[in-house]
Amino acid sequence: MNATPTPTSGLFGKSGFFAHLDSLLNPTEQRTVAKASEFCAQHIAEASHAAFCVGEAYPISILEGWASQGFLALQVPTSAGGAEASFLCKIRLAQEVALYSFATAFSLNNLQGSVTRVAKAGSTQQQDAYLARLMRGDLLGAPALTEPLAGSDLGALEMVAKRSDQGWILTGIKTWVTNGQVVSLPLVMAKLANAGEHEGSIASFLVPLDKQSTTVSRRQIQTVGGNSFRAAEIEFREHVVPDWAIFGSPGEAFKTSMATINAARVHVGAMCTATLYSALAETVAYCARRTTFGEPLIGHQGLRWELAEVATRLEAANALVVLAARHINDGNAAVTLAAQAKKFAVDAAIWGVDQCLRCVGAVGTTSAMRLSMHQAELRFAAYTDGTGQLLLDRVGKNLAKEYCRTMQG
Repeated sequence: MNATPTPTSGLFGKSGFFAHLDSLLNPTEQRTVAKASEFCAQHIAEASHAAFCVGEAYPISILEGWASQGFLALQVPTSAGGAEASFLCKIRLAQEVALYSFATAFSLNNLQGSVTRVAKAGSTQQQDAYLARLMRGDLLGAPALTEPLAGSDLGALEMVAKRSDQGWILTGIKTWVTNGQVVSLPLVMAKLANAGEHEGSIASFLVPLDKQSTTVSRRQIQTVGGNSFRAAEIEFREHVVPDWAIFGSPGEAFKTSMATINAARVHVGAMCTATLYSALAETVAYCARRTTFGEPLIGHQGLRWELAEVATRLEAANALVVLAARHINDGNAAVTLAAQAKKFAVDAAIWGVDQCLRCVGAVGTTSAMRLSMHQAELRFAAYTDGTGQLLLDRVGKNLAKEYCRTMQG
């Protein structure tokens, strides 16, 4: 099958949709976003779509190029060779990729977050061993939290790390690991055993994966339309790691994971708004040049109103994402805002792309447009970093605190 996707990079050159976030960046960060935008237009736009059209993941050369530009080291301190960029800059880079492919953006953002994690919270020994290679993309990191019977409920983890004279022995299965097919340094969360005062608590371990190892195996997770996530299941069978593999203090992993989940939810919301913007821009351009009954499609009131509703929800989602992002950037937990931003942005994006497909008709299902790709990849946003139901429950539990002053103690 030869995919011949229509170029879309020209649709985004003069848009003010991202202007509010861009105005919050310093000049260096703005130049970084411009650099990323150029890279995406040249190396991601067509390659990611062409790969999707033939049922493949985005080319690994994109990841290598992204690393070579220094984008994996975006939030690494300058003292360690990184750009030390803000959270706002991080999500703007993710949005630039998400204009062309939500899954590719999610993948690259996930890798970049792993580099930042080691740079900011890794031990001196871990940083000396891994940081430079992570920044170059020679090592690829990924959080490995989810298990076959434990998703958002991290307290239900069955993965065990047993203390021994050799170090720590890991046994268990991690699933839905983003980039799990290529990851070489996952951050694996497990319950501690034979660990004295820390018995039964949760800890994380940086686990280098040797391709020759007989105690670790991977299984690709086959998905429909989500190949660029490169998801995999990883099984550890009494896999030994040294004492210094433990990441942070024993027993702090659960708390740390919960603290980072709010930022992750804002990442997803921000990428969703960028992908919906891309879909709307492509749809409006098509409807402006396609004529029926003597006038452009956009001239028909019914269709125009449908797209106006998409644009309105898009702007509302963007405003909520920006608000949540600013709170995260300022160091606030933003538990409720992050949940609201992700929930609303995901719903708006999935619904909005479907409306765009309805407006363009059958051509939207072909490789001539990017809409089917957006539709397929955005579905996964509903399951990452908390489902819609879980997010509503999170908001609901904070209703009295956030919205009813008279009920506060």
